[in-house]
Amino acid sequence: MTSSDRTIVVTGGTSGLGYECAKNLALDPRNTVVITGRDATRTQNLAAEIGAHGMALDLSSRPSVGAFVDELVAADLPPLFGLVCNAGVQFTRRTRTVDGLEATFATNHLGHLGLILDLLDHFTAPARVVMVSSGTHDPDQFTGMPHPLHATARELAYPPPTESAQRDARRRYTTSKLANLQTAYHLARELAPRDIMVNAFDPGLMPGTGLARDASSFQQLAWKTIARALVVLPGVRTPRGSGADLAWLVATPEREGITGQYLVRRTPVRSSVASYDEPAQQALYRDSVELLAELDARASR
Repeated sequence: MTSSDRTIVVTGGTSGLGYECAKNLALDPRNTVVITGRDATRTQNLAAEIGAHGMALDLSSRPSVGAFVDELVAADLPPLFGLVCNAGVQFTRRTRTVDGLEATFATNHLGHLGLILDLLDHFTAPARVVMVSSGTHDPDQFTGMPHPLHATARELAYPPPTESAQRDARRRYTTSKLANLQTAYHLARELAPRDIMVNAFDPGLMPGTGLARDASSFQQLAWKTIARALVVLPGVRTPRGSGADLAWLVATPEREGITGQYLVRRTPVRSSVASYDEPAQQALYRDSVELLAELDARASR
C-alpha cells in the first residue's frame, strides 16, 4: 500500500492536457495518480517520470475498458477518489472502431461513460468525476468548428454518410463534447446521493496538443508551430495552464460538495442552451447504456 490517501485516474494522461494535469496531481503527496494510454510500455515509462502509475486503456474498446478496471481494482492502491475523463480523439475522416462504431463518439463519449459506470462501486465517497468538454460544443460561440449534430446515440454510433468526410468528422468531435456535458449534468443528479460529484471542464483551445494527430503533415506542423502563437488571444491556452486548472478542479478542497457545473479556467460558466435539455440528457444516457450493454453482450459470445 502506498502512503498517500487517495487515487486519482487521468485518462489520456501521456501527453498534453492529461499529462500536465497528472503531473500537477502527482506533486501532492496525498495523491496516488494513475495515467492511462493505449500503449502500455509508453504509458508506464511516462508515468514513472512523474511518480505516477501507468496502465493501458483504449476507450474505443469495451474489452480494454473492462481489463483496465480489473487491473485498477486488483492493484494495491489507496481508495479511488477521482476520475478525470480527459482522453479524446478528433479525426479528419470517417473512422470506425473494431466494433463498427463511429470512433469519435465511441471514444470521447461512450468509452468514458462505460468507464464511469464500471467504476461506480469502486469509488470511495466523497468522490469526484471531471469530464473534459470544449467550447466547441456551443453554437453560440465562434470557434471555427461546425455546430454539433442533433441525433440519437444510436445514430451517432452508427452514422449514415451525410456530409463531406472532413466536415462530418469535425462535427462528430463537437457533438461528442456536447455529449460529455449532457452526461456530466445527468450524472451529477444521479450520483449526488452517492456523494460522487460530477463536473465538466473547458480547457480552451490548446495549439500543439495531440488532437491534430490525424491531420495532414502540413496541418500537424502548423498546429505544433505556427498555431502556438495564438496563445496571446482570449480563450487560447497552454496545456500547462489548463492542466493546472484541471488538477485543481478534481482535487482542491474548495470544490467539496459542488456538482453539476461547467468551468472555464476555475470559474463556473453557462454552457450551451442544448446542454441543459434534461429530456435530451436522459435520452442520451438511456440509449448509451443500451449500446454499452449490446457491446458487452457481443464481447461475451
